[in-house]
Amino acid sequence: MHLLLSNDDGYKAKGMQVLMSHLKSLGHKITVVAPNGERSGKSHAMTFYEPIRVKKISEEVYAVDGTPADCVALALGQILKDDKPDFVISGINHGMNVGIDVNYSGTVGAATEAAMIGYKAIAVSADSDNRGGSEQDVDEAFLKAAQLVGQVLEHAQKLEWPRLEILNINVPICAKTAAIADCGGESLYVPNFDEMTPKDNKNIKIYLIGGVSRFEPQDMSQDVSLVSSGIATLSFVQAKQSSTESNKKLERFLGNLKL
Repeated sequence: MHLLLSNDDGYKAKGMQVLMSHLKSLGHKITVVAPNGERSGKSHAMTFYEPIRVKKISEEVYAVDGTPADCVALALGQILKDDKPDFVISGINHGMNVGIDVNYSGTVGAATEAAMIGYKAIAVSADSDNRGGSEQDVDEAFLKAAQLVGQVLEHAQKLEWPRLEILNINVPICAKTAAIADCGGESLYVPNFDEMTPKDNKNIKIYLIGGVSRFEPQDMSQDVSLVSSGIATLSFVQAKQSSTESNKKLERFLGNLKL
């Protein structure tokens, strides 16, 4: 197949290189359209009404001065408009994208953009925090993630791919098995705020937002708990925002609304 690869860590990132190398070894044609540098946490942000530079690095690699979603939109709408891909794959991300964290993820945002345009898309991530594992364990997690993508692609024709949904794959350090999971309502990281005050201006405070400690496993149907227990997860995630079931609850008082 012809595969479009993107990510939010930049086209030079280890995860991208591992994914590209493995998929090429399986005989797939690869085109990489990815940011020219780190764009983590950009979610589905798009750059509207500002110029975006695209540099052709090689015949199969393009570096974009924009967000992950920009990369996919430009690839599908311009760069590959005459050679459209069969699948879009975003990753391998350096770090997990599970639970509510998918809302912040540029990796998931890139795959979501592809799904909204009408393409089958996969977001794939591997644990790179090296918690309790060696650098070799991290490298193995990246390779396992790439191998999972390859196996999914091998069987993709047999799978009824849901419209406006992406497949989200996450591989923790030293994973020995994989499971289907719900993309849960928890965050993998416990939120943390570091506060600093500049010495020369007491009226200004500076904050660093991020997670330090990990979520403790609880509900083993959820991806957050499973990856925290060393199990790789596969989850379909909706690209559309509407909640059909919750909308029905509005009907009981719709008649009382006036314009």
